[in-house]
This record gives sequence, structure tokens and C-alpha cells, in this order.
Amino acid sequence: MDHEFGSNQLRDYQIGWDWFSVQLDNQIELMLYIIRHRDGKPDSTSSGTLVYPDGRTEHLPLQAFGVKVLGSWKSKKSNTTYPSGWLIRVPGRQLDLRLVPTVSDQELLTRKSTLVNYWEGSVRVQGKLEGKDVEGRGYVELTGYDAAFKPDI
Repeated sequence: MDHEFGSNQLRDYQIGWDWFSVQLDNQIELMLYIIRHRDGKPDSTSSGTLVYPDGRTEHLPLQAFGVKVLGSWKSKKSNTTYPSGWLIRVPGRQLDLRLVPTVSDQELLTRKSTLVNYWEGSVRVQGKLEGKDVEGRGYVELTGYDAAFKPDI
């Protein structure tokens, strides 16, 4: 379940977040979030969780995973450029996943409410876990890429 209560909890030096939720066909799930500083660096509180088929969970501190952006997409509606396509690596679990948006334009414009533009949408997932091919589906949420983003709104 995902329920966002807003972005007003961000500190002055934080601009937004990248959130990833992945469900693999082998019943393993992965959730990661990276809170970004205004200088582009990830906040030390960024982390993740692996969920195994038997319900066990494993906390992943920021140092346990990496996310590489593979491309970008520019909105014609807001003129905002968002990351598009990611390579997620969890070396300690031999997990390498490639996430590709199912549709490029999954931007949400909230001109009549919060005034925050963000990209939120479904992705296809393929990769390897411990040398075995895996695939699945996922969901990604990206905030703070709009130049007009104001965390105090």
C-alpha cells in the first residue's frame, strides 16, 4: 500500500525523492527510496527493504544498493525532465534489475491542488538474482524534478 501524506516533511536541503517498488515473478519484492538533496546527493536516511516469499524482510541501508539512471524523458506539458529507466543493484544479494517505464508519459500535474508536478507510473522489470533470470513489474515515483518544486507547499 502506498499513501503519500505530502512533501512538506522534506528539509530545506532536500528537494525530492525517487521511490521504487518491485514485485518479481519468484515472489520476492523490493522497495527502495532515495531522498535527494538539492545538490543531487542521496540523503543518508535513504534505504530499502527486500521481502522474501515466506514474509521475512531484510533492511537495506543506502550503502547496500545502487541505482543508476539509464535515460531521461522530457514532459511537453510541464517542460520537466525526469529520469527514465534505471539499473538497480544489490551486490550483497547478487541482484541486478533493469526497470523500464511501460509508458514514458506518466507525469501527474497538480495545478489545482499541491502545485507539484511528479512522475509516477508502472515499469517492466528484468534482471538476475543469484545468476538466475528474473522478471516482474514495478512502480516508480519521482518528485522534485520540476524547477518550480517547493517543499513547503
